Amino acid sequence: MEAAPPNFQPVYVGVKVCAECHEGHSLGDQCGVWAQSAHARAYAALHKPEARQIARLSGVAVEPHQSRICLGCHATAAEAEPWELDPTFSIRDGVQCEKCHGPGSEYADAAIMRDRQKAMERGLRMPGLEGCIYCHAPKESHQRVLGKSGIDIAKGWQAIKHPVPPNATLSPLERPAPPVNKTQAALVGSAVCAECHDGAHSGWQFSKWLETKHARAYMCLGSTKGQELAKQRRVESDPRTAPECLKCHSTAYHVAAAAIRESYSLFEGVGCEACHGPGSQHVESRRGNPEQPDGALKKPTRETCLGCHQSSPERPFDFEQMMAKIAHPSQPDPSERNSEVVYKTPVNIAMSPNCDIALVACEASGTVALIDLDTLTVRAEIPVGRQPHDVAFAPDGLFAFVSNRLDDSVSVVDIRANKAVRTIPVGDEPHGLMTDLQGRYLYVCNFLSDDISVVDLKSFKVVKILSAGRGPWSLSLSPDGKWLVVTNIYSRFVPFRTEAQTELTVVDTSTAQIVNRAVAQGANGLRGVTWDPKQRFALFTLARHKNVIPITRLLQGWTITNGLGILWPDGRIDQVLLDEPGECFPDPHDVVISPDGLRAFVTSSGNNRVAVLDLRRMESLILSYPEETRKEILPNHLGPATEFVIKQIDVGQCPRGLALDSKRARLFVANSLEDSIGVIDIESLEPVRTIDLGGPKIITRERLGERIFHSAKNTFHRQFSCASCHPDGHAEGLTYDIEDDIGVNPVDNRTLRGILDTSPFKWEGINPTLSRQCGTRLAVFFTRIQPFTPEELTALDYYICTIPLAPNRHRPVGAPLTPAQRRGRAIFERIYTNDGRLIPPENRCVTCHPPPLYTDRRSHDVGTKMKLDRHGIFDTPQLLNIYNSAPYLHNGIAPTLEEIWTVHNPYDTHGVTNDLTKDQLNDLIEYLKTL
Repeated sequence: MEAAPPNFQPVYVGVKVCAECHEGHSLGDQCGVWAQSAHARAYAALHKPEARQIARLSGVAVEPHQSRICLGCHATAAEAEPWELDPTFSIRDGVQCEKCHGPGSEYADAAIMRDRQKAMERGLRMPGLEGCIYCHAPKESHQRVLGKSGIDIAKGWQAIKHPVPPNATLSPLERPAPPVNKTQAALVGSAVCAECHDGAHSGWQFSKWLETKHARAYMCLGSTKGQELAKQRRVESDPRTAPECLKCHSTAYHVAAAAIRESYSLFEGVGCEACHGPGSQHVESRRGNPEQPDGALKKPTRETCLGCHQSSPERPFDFEQMMAKIAHPSQPDPSERNSEVVYKTPVNIAMSPNCDIALVACEASGTVALIDLDTLTVRAEIPVGRQPHDVAFAPDGLFAFVSNRLDDSVSVVDIRANKAVRTIPVGDEPHGLMTDLQGRYLYVCNFLSDDISVVDLKSFKVVKILSAGRGPWSLSLSPDGKWLVVTNIYSRFVPFRTEAQTELTVVDTSTAQIVNRAVAQGANGLRGVTWDPKQRFALFTLARHKNVIPITRLLQGWTITNGLGILWPDGRIDQVLLDEPGECFPDPHDVVISPDGLRAFVTSSGNNRVAVLDLRRMESLILSYPEETRKEILPNHLGPATEFVIKQIDVGQCPRGLALDSKRARLFVANSLEDSIGVIDIESLEPVRTIDLGGPKIITRERLGERIFHSAKNTFHRQFSCASCHPDGHAEGLTYDIEDDIGVNPVDNRTLRGILDTSPFKWEGINPTLSRQCGTRLAVFFTRIQPFTPEELTALDYYICTIPLAPNRHRPVGAPLTPAQRRGRAIFERIYTNDGRLIPPENRCVTCHPPPLYTDRRSHDVGTKMKLDRHGIFDTPQLLNIYNSAPYLHNGIAPTLEEIWTVHNPYDTHGVTNDLTKDQLNDLIEYLKTL
């Protein structure tokens, strides 16, 4: 039996602490080697425009320096909690010593470090080349932007090697005391300046300084060249201890200050205060009143620079040229800010109660457009949160509510002021929302937390959370105001290899309680919903993905079908298809019913059409069939649609939301990928107007890819689009039989969010690129039609890369873990079992799931092969936002994270978990949700 690990918890102390011993020549100037490497500037690189392009292609929805994915390879301790960071540590020091050698608080003492074995027992790691691969493996996002295929790790290893010399001794450098001037403020150090001067809002001033030679001015004194120059100038001592060198290579010896605060570090070189003067007075003043200028800082002049940069015939100094080179204005560069093409992407529309205006949620621009219904013009555009999805008016029409799915919030818009006046936090990825008839409560569908937030509109706080089905999407209020019907896009968890069962959730608004959970058998993808004006029934859109039969049956035209569901007052559900034998009606998205209840209108976002339905014919048809036919045949019958679909109207690209202007008998259609609103006369059933929302007219590669992703034109009989199985770029939670051998190798559908750098693709890991995944193979196994053209494939590939990975809801960047999450992390990173046995490296969680992507991008056999599988070797999935991508394992057989180990890991082949208590397993799950 192996000894248990020592009982201590190391924290990160930072490179400055390491440098206290590892700076001088006696230890090989190890700190200097690091300082001159790209590792030291890795954090600073995140401010560059290229970094933001890479982040976008990686699905990162925030600035790179705020993303744990980016910080995971460009900084140290990106996953650490605040308490794990000593005050001497700064994440802005980039990839520093402890990134590779582990947090150093327990081994940094010189007495411990002299004994390698003892130091390693205290947490010191001595990495090899294999440790570099986690960050330096080729990443397609970087290759596309930088044009590089990665680095030669062996060559890079030689460049940054910093071995301890033979017979090394610990001889710290001894420097003279810095000059003092009691009339000046104190030096605080550039790290303090960074608290306000780092980030887009300040023009990335700190990061830009980090990339200059000023930031490396002190460290270059220890380099071979620095030593040679010192000797040429007759400096006999180490230049890092010589006042004549330190005067121009460090702040403290250049500027006499009243004192030097602990936050200052000599290693920062020529920092902010070298040019702007000691900053303590400025810092204290600005912390008290950030808007009040204090005049405490100096403005650098030519003379400021000439104090060190004296011009000579051999090395002339051009002041203007050098100032331009190190310029760091406080305002962001407008050219960078406006370079990105920003579309509108209207997705849903709401009519005001008196039908004088309409609001349109514009997903891409983060705004709602206000349309004047008399003039049919855009009267205002109101900024809200990120990726607004739906909009609803209060009953009095004075306020509107907008769901922001990337911010997990609802914006409250004051219609009279034309601005958002309040933000309400709700659940994960809010979609549909609506008030009750009295305006007491706002109901919000939280797509990825599977619940409904009930917001009190007096306090604007969530007062109740109702458990919905899986993936609540939209909702509709009955004409009498009593019932709220909620659609859900995901099927319930069902037994392996059985058809979908998706819930309609019914809420009693008088009590704000759920009173029914009707089930649409064999259906999934329930989206739009509306009530008949006489409350005879509710209509909702649906898809029928027959995932238990081989995808090859696409040629018969009914593997993926599309239609409507009818919810009757007694809770019964009927289903009819809108597909016809020769052409389908892919991705029915929204539905509305005319005020007289005679016609319904349905959008097909995959076919750019609006279908017009005669509801009397449809109702008569359904009721004419016997019970068994209604239950078993009608939901799969391709013929009946010809009897009640009276017209299909061509509209703009990817129509989604619908809204009726009952006052003027007009139907409004959100042409989401055309940045327009189509207007249809519901009497003549003809388009009468297109309202331009003012989006860019250029069609970028990304926009073209987005159109292809949402279009069914590249599938046989136009049965489905990429978006059919990947709503919002995610997954629809079903397992498919995609090969020609019936029932063999069933595979779970995987999310597309943030996947570019997680290659290879497919559960077997056989497709090295997205182009391979979406190319000819897609035509062979899925679309059963000609493959995409090279231009289409390139555009589709590019768009998929930009689908954002939402910020983790269980742990924001830099936030502390809860006690349960902290215990779970210890289990995730553990190397010993509960009884002290050493866990083999290949069976540790973190070996196959290392940060920041939590995949080693390799294939492994973890003992999950089942009777329908040809083999048991599968690609390691990424774990980012794993909490919202159920079901799990290659065939989707585990509906919960717990079942991965409680049911499907009997022999500890998928990590050692059988020794865990129930509480420990719960803790592990809580930690996994934070990744």
